[in-house]
Amino acid sequence: MISRQKKRAWEDRLAKLTRAAQAAQDAVFVAIYEARQDGLSQADVAYMLGGVHPTGIKAKEEKGRAIRERRRGGNPT
Repeated sequence: MISRQKKRAWEDRLAKLTRAAQAAQDAVFVAIYEARQDGLSQADVAYMLGGVHPTGIKAKEEKGRAIRERRRGGNPT
């Protein structure tokens, strides 16, 4: 049997890691958007990310744009 304290410590640790993973994913989406705005092609970005097909970059770019706009307090539409 595990103590409540140890269980709570693991809950906190895993929650922190989950938040960090989401923040990192959001940062990747924003970077994709910014790279595309800077003139890189979908193929360039896909190559740099590795394991991503160029056709999937547009959706990630749109997510990045929405995240960036939301952070700036703007309307993402």
